[in-house]
Amino acid sequence: MASATGLAASSRAFGAATGSSTVWDTIVVGAGPSGLTAARKLADAGQRVLVLEARNRIGGRMWTDRTTMSIPIERGAELIHHGPNAAHWPLVVSQGLTTHQFTKQYSRFTPQDAKWVDQNFYEFCHFPQGKPSFPNGLPQPTSTETAEAWLLRIGIPRSNYPLSLLVIETDTEQFDVLLATNIVDYVQETLDFADKTGSRGPYSPDGDYRVIGGYDQVLAPLANGISILLNRPVTHVSYRRSGVEIVTGDGQVYRARTAVMAVPAGVLQSNTICFDPVLPSSRIAAINDVEYLAVYKGIFEFAQPVLAADRSIPANWDLLETYSLNPPSLWNASVGTPNFRGQIVVAWATGAEAQALLNLPVAQRHAAGLEHVRKTTGNPGLQYVKASTYDWSKDQYARGAYPGLDSNWDFDGLYQPISGSLFWAGIITDTVGDSVAAGSTVADGVLQVLA
Repeated sequence: MASATGLAASSRAFGAATGSSTVWDTIVVGAGPSGLTAARKLADAGQRVLVLEARNRIGGRMWTDRTTMSIPIERGAELIHHGPNAAHWPLVVSQGLTTHQFTKQYSRFTPQDAKWVDQNFYEFCHFPQGKPSFPNGLPQPTSTETAEAWLLRIGIPRSNYPLSLLVIETDTEQFDVLLATNIVDYVQETLDFADKTGSRGPYSPDGDYRVIGGYDQVLAPLANGISILLNRPVTHVSYRRSGVEIVTGDGQVYRARTAVMAVPAGVLQSNTICFDPVLPSSRIAAINDVEYLAVYKGIFEFAQPVLAADRSIPANWDLLETYSLNPPSLWNASVGTPNFRGQIVVAWATGAEAQALLNLPVAQRHAAGLEHVRKTTGNPGLQYVKASTYDWSKDQYARGAYPGLDSNWDFDGLYQPISGSLFWAGIITDTVGDSVAAGSTVADGVLQVLA
């Protein structure tokens, strides 16, 4: 979190430093999906746009690593959530990129369970100790009640959780921390499905997709022809109605009529960017209220595809989750990759379970992920060829992977422009699609001012 006194203020006088005489229409700070989308839309509208990026690459928390393993791996964002309905799906289509949808997804409580449950079957929503009855309707939680406390109060102990509820914990906080208001709709849906059996029908196209050959391919049309300066961490932002001046770590000054701050809330909280004048107190409070979810992502390369010990699971499985293990999730990150004889498996955890893994030395994190794969395959001697993990909370230009469900999602309070020259995008997004949408929206606002 940022200090109690708020985000740092700049001591630099507006217009005092020297630098390039070029005055841009818009300077975008941050070359993640949100910043690049804003820059693309502004440039296509004929505006002069400059992007300043602190890293030596574009993409932000969307990072395709092409050197560590035999095929590209995703250290950050990996999946296109909502498929064709995602804001950046047109970028996939326009380039003719190949994608793979996750449809072969299975769950179980423990490694000792007799069989896996297909997540697309109604059995995924069955209560192991019997469906509870609520003749007067599902009781509602209080605003501060945790999911665990609420479920216990209404007569659903953890021993009777359906798999469809346990899966929520794999992408959010665990139920002893997560607010119950976040899961009410899921519990009602589970109750509606609990008496049914068999397949729920074909998978909806509105699902999760991987881009074969690297997620970063969707960035190419966004960055093409845009003036982007890498290795330019911003240290000072001075803004007036007349325009903005931005200073980078090497002392260079860049001027523009408007600026778009497309950096994560965690970076703003770190006080590494100073503002003149100091940001309004309401904006500082909104930024400081953003909390990040702990995320562990272990990436393993195996020489051959790993097969589940239960041969009812197809060899080209997409997702296998065992909720008693930490990390609880495994997904197949190489299915569909041409001419690759091995397999990339991602081990995944969030919340307190992820933090427990991140607190371990790297070798022990790898050991925990490998143990899950061993128990899934029934092969206690299985070894990986390569392994890697990355802690986004330690990344100085991210300060966290993505916000949790209980974070502050006050979009209006975070994204309203200041002084008609300082705009905001991508501060609190948890998917690439949301980041792209935020970049497009802020570009519309900038164009109105520049017009």
